[in-house]
Amino acid sequence: MSQGSPTSGVGRVIAGRYLLLNRLGSGGMGHVWLAHDQRLACEVALKEIVFSNPAYADAEREARVARARAEARNAAGLRGHPHVVTVHDVLEHEGLPWIVMEYVADAVDLRDLVGRHGSPAPAECARIGLAVLDALTAGHQRGVMHRDVKPANILLAPDRTGAPYARVLLTDYGISVQPDAGETRYTLTSVLVGTAGYLAPERATGGPPTPAADLFSLGCTLYHAVEGHGPFVRESPLAEITAVVMEDPLPPVHAGALAPVLHAMLEKDPLRRISATEAEAALARIVTPQTEAGMGA
Repeated sequence: MSQGSPTSGVGRVIAGRYLLLNRLGSGGMGHVWLAHDQRLACEVALKEIVFSNPAYADAEREARVARARAEARNAAGLRGHPHVVTVHDVLEHEGLPWIVMEYVADAVDLRDLVGRHGSPAPAECARIGLAVLDALTAGHQRGVMHRDVKPANILLAPDRTGAPYARVLLTDYGISVQPDAGETRYTLTSVLVGTAGYLAPERATGGPPTPAADLFSLGCTLYHAVEGHGPFVRESPLAEITAVVMEDPLPPVHAGALAPVLHAMLEKDPLRRISATEAEAALARIVTPQTEAGMGA
C-alpha cells in the first residue's frame, strides 16, 4: 500500500487492537473511523492521518506525526471537560499516526445539522455557543488555542435522557497550538492555518493565535448556525479571506436577539472585540428555560 493513501478499509485491524467498522467522515488531516477496541470491548473513533499527495509522504511524515502528537497532547489536557471530545491515545501504524478518540454515538456536526434541518432558533444557537465558549475558555486557560472553530468541528448528540442535540462537543484540535510553550507550528510555508471564512482577520494577516481570534471564529460559526451560511461567504476561499480582512460581514436576517452578540464577536480589531466573559454573559441572557430541550429532530 502507498504510504498515506486512504486505502485502509472496513475489517482492517490497526495496531493489533482496533478493528475498523466504517468510516464516519473525512477532514483536512484525514479520515475518522468507527472502530471496535478488541482489548476493552468498546467502540472508539480513530482518526487516520493521511497525506493529500502520497508522493510528499516522506517530506510531510515528521510534521504530520508531530502534529498528531500535539493534537493528542492538547486535547488530552482537556480530558473530562463536558464539551470537548476526549482523546485517549495517539499511535503509529505502518509509519503513519492514528489518534484514538471518544466515539460520540448518534452525533451530527453543526454544519450537517443546519444543512439537513435548517437553522436552529437564535436561543438554541446561543446555547450551543455557550457550550463551545466554555470549551474554548478551558483550553485558553491552559494556553491552548483551537485555531479552527467552525460548524464542522462542533458535534451535537443526545444526552443520557435521549434529548436530541443536547450534548455539545468541540472536536479537532489538530491545528491547535500553545503559543507560550515554544511549540513548533506545524504549518507549511505560505499556507494559512484555519478555514477560510472563519479565520480572524488578524490571523489571516499573519498575527499570532489568541483567545480573541478563537472568539471571532466562534462568532462566524454561530452566524452560520443561525443564518445558514457564513458571514463572509464568497465564491472562493481567497475571496472569503479577503472579505474577512477588508469587508463587513453580511447583514444577518434571522439572528434576532443574537445579532448584537454576533456583531461584537465579529469586530475586526481584536482589541475592540467582545471578551469571552462579556460574550458568555450576552449569550446566557438569550438562552431561556423554554429552549433547553433544544431543536427537534
